[in-house]
Amino acid sequence: MVQLGGQVRDAVKGAAAMPTQLRKTGLGVLGDMPWGTHCCHFYQTQKELLETLVPYFKAGLESREFCFWLVPEPLTEAKAQRALRQHLPDGDRYLADGSIEIVSSRKWYLNRGKFSRSRVARIWNEKLEQASARGYTGVRATGNAFWLHRKQWRRFDEYERTLNDSLAGKSLVVLCSYPLVVCGATEVLDVARNHHFAIAKRMGKWEVVQWRTPSSSAERYETLTARERDVLHLAAEGHTNPEISQRLSIGVRTVEGYRANLMRKLGLRNQTDLVRYALQGGLLPIETWIRQRRGN
Repeated sequence: MVQLGGQVRDAVKGAAAMPTQLRKTGLGVLGDMPWGTHCCHFYQTQKELLETLVPYFKAGLESREFCFWLVPEPLTEAKAQRALRQHLPDGDRYLADGSIEIVSSRKWYLNRGKFSRSRVARIWNEKLEQASARGYTGVRATGNAFWLHRKQWRRFDEYERTLNDSLAGKSLVVLCSYPLVVCGATEVLDVARNHHFAIAKRMGKWEVVQWRTPSSSAERYETLTARERDVLHLAAEGHTNPEISQRLSIGVRTVEGYRANLMRKLGLRNQTDLVRYALQGGLLPIETWIRQRRGN
């Protein structure tokens, strides 16, 4: 279900049950976002797109983040650079020292006219490694689907759907921009479903569109990925994030990301809610829970 709201920061705060470093977005409607956030922006005009992305990147540059701007047609790299210089006193310096990279979204997403999900995922990881090696705190990026043809929609939709999981535990925030001129009602629903939330202006005022998972407990569980279910089961058994990290052979920050995602999807606020959910759903045997209580 899609729900409209006023401010997104409340949704972000409720998404995780553990402390998470928040990043300034430069946008009042978004407030601050944790690393690993994947949201999107619907826009109508090029002016509206620039009014959103320039302050978004300004906040990232001022926070020592590497910024990666994929520009859609008819916006060009030169126009984006000009807009950045007009609104950032140090715009020329950021461009000169490579703190922000501005490239065509069509050229970046497509290789010989074809979109490859694995190729794009590999490049994201490379960008993170490069940013870390250069001393940046993380990566702030944007994408755009203006280049997308209808026949490519399904493949790109699958990529967006898996991006939430791939961002877990990584120092990366992504704001995807979708032009309403190429989005029908079905595409808007697909986009909202594949992001933590979406923002759009209506009658000059910002609105937040947030995808709500089904109310049925069983249906909510079905929205979890296999790895999120692994983390849920182990967390319900009382294992800490470092212990889960060792058992699953993944990083602690990755565990934190998966845990934040599953808490958001299941509508849980804390460890008590998580254990209650597991007990009610038969995911945690009562005998195990009793042993935990006695052990404490």
